[in-house]
Amino acid sequence: MANGKRILRLTVLAIALAGVLGFQLEAMGMLSAADDAAGRPDVIMIDTIAKLESLEQSAAVFKHDAHTKALKDQGMSCESCHKKDEKGNLSLTFNRTAGEELSASQLKDIYHDGCITCHVKTDEKGFKTGPMVGECRGCHQAKPEAVAARVDAGMDNMLHFIHWDSKVIKADPGKDTNCGACHKKAGEEDSWRFSEAAKTEPVNELFHNQCVTCHQSLAEKKAERTGPVQCAGCHGDKETAERNAELAKDLKAMGGIVPRLPRKQPDAVLMAPKAKPEAADQVAGMAGVAFDHKSHEAKTDSCLACHTSGVNAKMDTSFQALHDVADPASCVGCHAVEQKKPECAGCHALRPAAKVLTETSCAACHNVPAENAEGVKLVAAPEEVREAEAALIINARPQAPVYVAEADIPEFVNIGAIADKYQASKMPHRKIVLSLMKGMQDSKLATAFHGTPEAICAGCHHNSPATKTPPKCASCHGKPFAVEGRPGLKAAYHGQCMTCHTEMKLEKPAATNCVACHEKKTN
Repeated sequence: MANGKRILRLTVLAIALAGVLGFQLEAMGMLSAADDAAGRPDVIMIDTIAKLESLEQSAAVFKHDAHTKALKDQGMSCESCHKKDEKGNLSLTFNRTAGEELSASQLKDIYHDGCITCHVKTDEKGFKTGPMVGECRGCHQAKPEAVAARVDAGMDNMLHFIHWDSKVIKADPGKDTNCGACHKKAGEEDSWRFSEAAKTEPVNELFHNQCVTCHQSLAEKKAERTGPVQCAGCHGDKETAERNAELAKDLKAMGGIVPRLPRKQPDAVLMAPKAKPEAADQVAGMAGVAFDHKSHEAKTDSCLACHTSGVNAKMDTSFQALHDVADPASCVGCHAVEQKKPECAGCHALRPAAKVLTETSCAACHNVPAENAEGVKLVAAPEEVREAEAALIINARPQAPVYVAEADIPEFVNIGAIADKYQASKMPHRKIVLSLMKGMQDSKLATAFHGTPEAICAGCHHNSPATKTPPKCASCHGKPFAVEGRPGLKAAYHGQCMTCHTEMKLEKPAATNCVACHEKKTN
């Protein structure tokens, strides 16, 4: 006690001298550019007092994981800094419980006395320690840019599976699931156990309290799998990558597919457009959509990829919400993201999704009749009838892409219409087409939208009819310069080929290597 009072008196004296001495002292705990160039996910800026009065100095920089490790090395625990509330949960506030109303002066004393006293004791034990009395700038420094470099933590499908499949989390009373450990009602992913508290307390503090406290209790019980308790475990690039690699091993052992969440979600959904169109370009009476919910669920990391407002909230099914090419949560927007993959982008980079919404492409999804074979009007039918009808449509869809027969694909195409300094280009046409086919053979999306064998030809012959014998490029592109807004023939060839190679990330031939495609003329 006496030592604590002595330290507190020295602290007050140090504050008075800070303007004279503080700027001259090297900070033992200061973030260095070399050490933290990439950012530290555990850095916390302590600016609690700023909510009550103007700060005399910059907020204090606190490296949480570094302190956690230091405490562990000394045989100490989180309770050295965090008190437990009446429910036994660790308070996220330093040396006080959440909800305590303290003055700026009281908060300053708690931090200065608590931190510096601990540093003194750590030094007396012979351990490396943090800033001491008078080394104000060791903690108080301008917020470094690296502080913001932390990965967002979230609960994807894999992490959800690990939790609800866990044997160390108790099952809900009378059930074989343990969803109630985190959710107010089993299976409702957006009804958190602490959702009422979220109305008055910051959500990030509630998540930390719930998740970290649980992980900490499992660690104390020496459970086989506990979950991270340090900041980097959830918010660090390296640690997150290592965790995902470990989870990938578990996933491979399960056959590569994450088991579905046990919330009785449908395999198929019938989505019916509204009776009245919302936009001028929306077709009245458009057929319904049989949505393969099970397949799409397996392709996403989280249900929130589509259900952005929560899985229990009413989903926005407006025309704009489902067809917004710029929104990855919409159907068309999500498909556009898929089209940016190298195996697809070679063709689709020159065919933006917003420009290819045609009657044919719309029909790939909108193909459910207004009523079924028995004459039941599907819009007003019970949910189980609608789901069954959607399942029939989905099961009847092609399960593999259809291709142009290899013999019908010209092996080579000689491009020599504008040959000048170079020989005609002998393009390995068949090799290119077969390569494109190989890239789409396992894609359900490509299978659904490449409805005819000739659809793949539209990647290059973009404004021609879907046929195995499209007209030559010169039929539309002027020679040699642009005509009526269209690129000239030379620009059309180079733009098409080079863009495709760039989007597909093909290293050879390089765009600047002319002779890789054209042999130079000798005379």
